[in-house]
Amino acid sequence: MLDFCVFVSVGFVLALLRLPNFLEHNSVESKSDSSAIMAAPNINLVPQAWLLCVCVLMFLCGCFFSRLKLTAAKGAVRTEAKFGHGVKEQAWMQDGNLDKAIWDALPEELLERVLAYLPLTDLARLATVCKRWQSLIHCPLFLQTHAENSSSWPSYGPVRYSVNLSENGKFHWSGYCKSTNKWQKLPPLSLPCLAGKKVWSGAGGLLCFYNRDNVGRLTVCNPVTNRWRELPPMNQKWRWPCVTHMIVDQSRKSYKIILAGNEAYPRNSITYRSQSTEVYDSVLDTWQLSGCLPNDLYLDTQDAALHNGLLYCTAQKTRTQTSDSLSAYDALIAYDVQRGVWTEVSSQLPDSSAYQTPLLCGGHLVIVVAPLDNDGAEGRFYVLDAKTKNWSLLTIMPQSLHKKLGFWGVCVAHGSQILVVSDTSTLIVVYDMGEGTWQELSSHQADSNFEFLTPTIFSPNVNAIP
Repeated sequence: MLDFCVFVSVGFVLALLRLPNFLEHNSVESKSDSSAIMAAPNINLVPQAWLLCVCVLMFLCGCFFSRLKLTAAKGAVRTEAKFGHGVKEQAWMQDGNLDKAIWDALPEELLERVLAYLPLTDLARLATVCKRWQSLIHCPLFLQTHAENSSSWPSYGPVRYSVNLSENGKFHWSGYCKSTNKWQKLPPLSLPCLAGKKVWSGAGGLLCFYNRDNVGRLTVCNPVTNRWRELPPMNQKWRWPCVTHMIVDQSRKSYKIILAGNEAYPRNSITYRSQSTEVYDSVLDTWQLSGCLPNDLYLDTQDAALHNGLLYCTAQKTRTQTSDSLSAYDALIAYDVQRGVWTEVSSQLPDSSAYQTPLLCGGHLVIVVAPLDNDGAEGRFYVLDAKTKNWSLLTIMPQSLHKKLGFWGVCVAHGSQILVVSDTSTLIVVYDMGEGTWQELSSHQADSNFEFLTPTIFSPNVNAIP
C-alpha cells in the first residue's frame, strides 16, 4: 500500500500545481481573437497535456504495484492459515533458519525418507538433538528407505579403536574409508555393556566384543542403532579361541559366530588337546557344539576367510618328532559351516617361514605372505587354484612400497582390492587384483589416540539386529 500512496500523492500534487496555469490559459483564450486562439494550443497546451499524461501514468503504476503487494500479502495469510501463527511473510525462514512451524508441520513420512539419505556421521549427530529424531532410525519407513539405498553409506575398514575406562568404558573408534581416502571418526559408543571390551569380529553392520579377562561372554552390538545383546555362556571354558568369525544372513536377519581353537597344552607334548568347535545361532540364541579339530592341528591365528560356505584358515600340522623338539608345517584347512566338519584343503602353504593371512578377493582365495621385517623379502600374494589345490604366485610388492610401508599392521580385502596397512596406520598400500596394479593409497596421519588396529570391515546397516 505504501507504493500506491506515494505514486498517487505525487501525481495529485503535480496536477494541483499546474491547474491554475491551465485555467488561466483558458480564460485568456476566450478574450483573444480567433487567430490568437488558434495559435495558443500549439504553444502552451502541449506541455499541459504532457504533464497530465505523466500524472495518469504514475497513478496507473501505483495501482499496479499496489496489486502486487496485495497478492503477496494474501499469500502470506494463506501460509499462516496453513502452518499456524508466528509464520512471517517469508514463511520458510526465520532468523536465517527453517521456521520451527514448518518443521512441526512436516509429515513424519517425509522426515523419515529425507533423513534416511543422511551420511552416517550426520545421522549420529542428528540423533542427539531430541528424542523424536533419535527414534526415527527405528521407524519402519526409515528402515525401508535406507534398505533401498544402503549403498549411500560406505564401508569402513580396517578399524582403529580405543576404550576409555575413565569415561565408563566409552568406545572411541575410526575406520578407513576407501572412497574418501581418509580415516573417518565414527560415532562413539557409550553403552555400559562395552566397558573394557575389545572388538573380536564383525560383519553385516554388527560388531562382536569380548573381554579378555572373561572370554566366556560375548556382546554383539549395532553401532548405528545402539542396540546390543549379551550372548549366553558358552558350553566350554575357552582359554583363548584362535578363530572367531561372524557370518551374517541378511535375508533372515540373523547371524552365526564360530569359535575354534585349542585348549592349553604342554609344550613338549606330541598331541595337542583339541576342542570342539562352538557355533552361536542368533535365531536359537544358543551355543551348539560342532566338529572337533584334528588332533595334529594347531590353530595359531585369528585370520579367516569365508568362501562358498567354507571358512578357511591356516594351521600348524605336526610332521616329525625328535628327541627334544617337534617339527611342523603350515597347512590350509576349512570348516564347513553347514555340516560342521573340518577338512584339510592344502597340505602346504607357499611360505611357512612368514606370517600368512587368508583373504577372499575377487572371488578367489588369496594368501598374503607378510615380510618378517623391513629388511627382509617383499610381501608376496599367492592365489589358490580351486581344482588342483596348488598355489601360484600372484604378485610381489614393489621394493619402493615395501621400504615405505615398514612393518605390516593388518590386511583387508575390499572387493577385488587388497589393502595393506602399516602398523602405525600412517600408510596404506593397495593392490588391485583386476588391474594387476600397486598404488600408495594414503599417507594421512592417523589419530594416535587409537590404541588397537583390527582387520574388521564395518558396513553400517540400520536393519542389522543383534
